[in-house]
Amino acid sequence: MVAKFGRWLLGRWLTGGSRDPLWDHFINRTPADPKNNLTPALQGAPEGRIYPVKTEVSDPQTMSQQIKELGQWVGADLVGIAALQPDHLRPGGQSDAPYPFAVVCAIASDYDPREAKGLGGQLAGQNGAVVNHHLRNYIRELGYRASIGGADPLAVAVAAGLGTLDRHGRLVTKIRSSYMHVADAILTDLPLAPDVPQP
Repeated sequence: MVAKFGRWLLGRWLTGGSRDPLWDHFINRTPADPKNNLTPALQGAPEGRIYPVKTEVSDPQTMSQQIKELGQWVGADLVGIAALQPDHLRPGGQSDAPYPFAVVCAIASDYDPREAKGLGGQLAGQNGAVVNHHLRNYIRELGYRASIGGADPLAVAVAAGLGTLDRHGRLVTKIRSSYMHVADAILTDLPLAPDVPQP
């Protein structure tokens, strides 16, 4: 069974897959019932409670590395950390107690998630929602605030040194030439060490 699937997948790759109407439907056609798309359910999941005892963070650099490794372990291709700046925020995107840091994840995709609206075309967005869910909840388990959204994820990704924006507003990175989906930024007060963008 696995060998048969492997041959089918190889055949799809060799032919480009675009001539298969079922594949085209999977990648490009918006689901007839929005409930068939898992991403909004993940993004709308309620935040868990913040653990009442804060874990002491004596080395923000080590904590940053652990957050990045966790993000990559649960599915992100790139994870960056930026010091949150006022120009990163969306209107009304911050509460009375501002967050000092933002964590942002990027997931590589073979299709442009802005255009490929099918379940397959939106896989990178779904993976980004899963990564964010795990990272946010882990930070809250450590006793720190963490909320998803409120900041422009592309601005945070550039500030964190994940890449640059092309003329179409897409993130361009060094790791891969395919499309990159940038998940919503996680805003947090967990002591972290911001990344320094490379020139």
